[in-house]
Amino acid sequence: MALTDTSVEAESAADVIGEAARSGAKPSKSGSIRLRDALAEASDLLNQARRDGAFRASLPHVLGLVRLHPGSMDLQVTAARLLSENHDRASLMAWEGVCRRFPEAPEPFRVLLRLTLREKGREAAESLFEKRFATTTADEDELALLSVAFALEELGRRGEAESAFAEVVRRFPRSRPAWRRLIFLREARGDVNAALRTATDALRIQRDARITQVRSRLAREARLLNGILDIELADGVPLSVRVLAGILADVLKRRLSSKFPIRNHLGGVIMVTGSLGSGGAERQLVATVGALRQAVNSGAIVGRYAVVGPVSVACRSLSSKQGNDFFLETLARYGTPVTDYSRLAPFGGAERLSVVRPWRRLINFLPARTKEGVTRLAEFLRYEAPDVVQIWQDGMVLAAGLAALMADVPRIILSVRTLPPIDRVNRWRPELEPVYRGLLSASGVTMTANSAQVAKRYEDWLEMRRGSVVVIKNGVERLGEQPGPDDEQTWDEFDARTHGAQFTVGGVMRLDANKRPLEWLTIAEKLHRRRPNSRFILVGDGELREEVQEYARRLGLAGRVLVTGRSASVGFWLTRMDALMLLSRYEGMPNVLIEAQIAGVPVVATPAGGSAETLIHGETGFLLSSAEAPDPDEAVSRLAQIMDMSPGAKALMSAHARSWAERSFSVAAMLRQSVELFMTSPAI
Repeated sequence: MALTDTSVEAESAADVIGEAARSGAKPSKSGSIRLRDALAEASDLLNQARRDGAFRASLPHVLGLVRLHPGSMDLQVTAARLLSENHDRASLMAWEGVCRRFPEAPEPFRVLLRLTLREKGREAAESLFEKRFATTTADEDELALLSVAFALEELGRRGEAESAFAEVVRRFPRSRPAWRRLIFLREARGDVNAALRTATDALRIQRDARITQVRSRLAREARLLNGILDIELADGVPLSVRVLAGILADVLKRRLSSKFPIRNHLGGVIMVTGSLGSGGAERQLVATVGALRQAVNSGAIVGRYAVVGPVSVACRSLSSKQGNDFFLETLARYGTPVTDYSRLAPFGGAERLSVVRPWRRLINFLPARTKEGVTRLAEFLRYEAPDVVQIWQDGMVLAAGLAALMADVPRIILSVRTLPPIDRVNRWRPELEPVYRGLLSASGVTMTANSAQVAKRYEDWLEMRRGSVVVIKNGVERLGEQPGPDDEQTWDEFDARTHGAQFTVGGVMRLDANKRPLEWLTIAEKLHRRRPNSRFILVGDGELREEVQEYARRLGLAGRVLVTGRSASVGFWLTRMDALMLLSRYEGMPNVLIEAQIAGVPVVATPAGGSAETLIHGETGFLLSSAEAPDPDEAVSRLAQIMDMSPGAKALMSAHARSWAERSFSVAAMLRQSVELFMTSPAI
């Protein structure tokens, strides 16, 4: 097997672990910490950081141990884990460095592949895999074969991974890691009997405490499941899917006997979401809550209905560390209660009295997030007894949808915001399809999307009749133009640095693989070469921020690109832009395209998801030809076309953009349609 370099870039100064290893030397003085003791100390520091969150405080100590033992892969892996578990922007580069220094080791490459898949997308991860394993030969050793098997598993190619681990145990029967993963993969695809047989075979060859423990558990689960579910366990359907099918069948049967009162007013509404981060879906949730709260406070009639309330939000995580509380202050100003349901007691603190009690044994076989949502949310929803639960984004459907059914909530709205998970490989989970189908077969449950394109894709995926998914376009108001505390100074410094610039291209986005910020910079560099009087602003933060800034430097654009980071004053930055560009792979109905047009800023965007529905091509901006592979030259031409317009033509395009966006995406229309949906919500 030919192992190639995992990165085309030379080792970077941002690789703090590589710096520590290069500056260290093998310990020779008496009293130096022995490697065994150093490994134990590093492990203790990592475990302590996991308990108290002090990853940054522990890092210098572990780097000191790396300097003492620069040849220890395990110490470098521990340092890299401190970075990645702290969500540090330097973690990807750190893992690349560990892989360069230990090219044969499977674990560092496995983590690097995982991070690449998450931050840069599947294409980049598959390319990394192909470069790493350029060739294979029949006489590979155990370590090399394990590397391939683990990498295939990380890529989600589980069938190939299972075969690869089976090949390892065939050739190297005493390979504990291979046996353990083979058992796991067979259990994960739902074949409990095959997993049990594999564990038994492994123990015939050698004693292994972990496998012994797993085998005992598998034997108990096989007996339990055969006693609960009337299904064969060796049919290849994932165990979690079959368990969900059993639970859903029972829950749906019970719902048939439910009788909900007919009301002419809208009572309690609970919005359920994963976080209150700075994304577009969260922004739209907050806009909906704000409009409902205003209607409650003013006693308004929306459509035909009085909105009585209360209105509240249930959120899985409000961690400020991950930015999950971005909109928390806004909701507080609205007077909206927010519940972090991960902190609620399971089963409401009384399992024997819980509405979840009939399924308490089966839920142990569900994915962890689903189990958490069902055991913590169901009793909360039962106690709050809302008229409506609206679930935002497909990531919450498994947990919140099942909990809302168990709590017998009259109206359950599945609010999807982007293309279905079947179109996004990194989001696909086998449990999603049966849960969607089960939920949508229940009375009082319906789905809404914010664009016609997203609605159509869900209807195609779930084989629903046309029009089953109700389209409610985002309601967007003009953003305030007030600057944040340091915004004016930041702008003045950038303006002085780019003196003479006559055209500013902006971007407002999460800096991740989906939004393509690196490709955005490539287009910026091409435009700047053609039109040196251009400059660029990127508003946003994310996993790729460090890489974005480094790439701008490599392109020679460091002085022409301003990266503001996450900002609560997007409206201020829009007033500094002459055009906005968005290059998303996937989208629902991107708020930023609407907000830019309301501010009079023409847009250039890929036709991802509902993006095409946000603008009028040629009048309020331009739609590029492809979302899968946008042509940089086409984007440059469209931006140059806006630059070359006469002042009068630019003013006309701005006026059209503002008028179109305000007319098509009003908050009042969104609220009216939402309330109508909440009150009728037909079964599909």
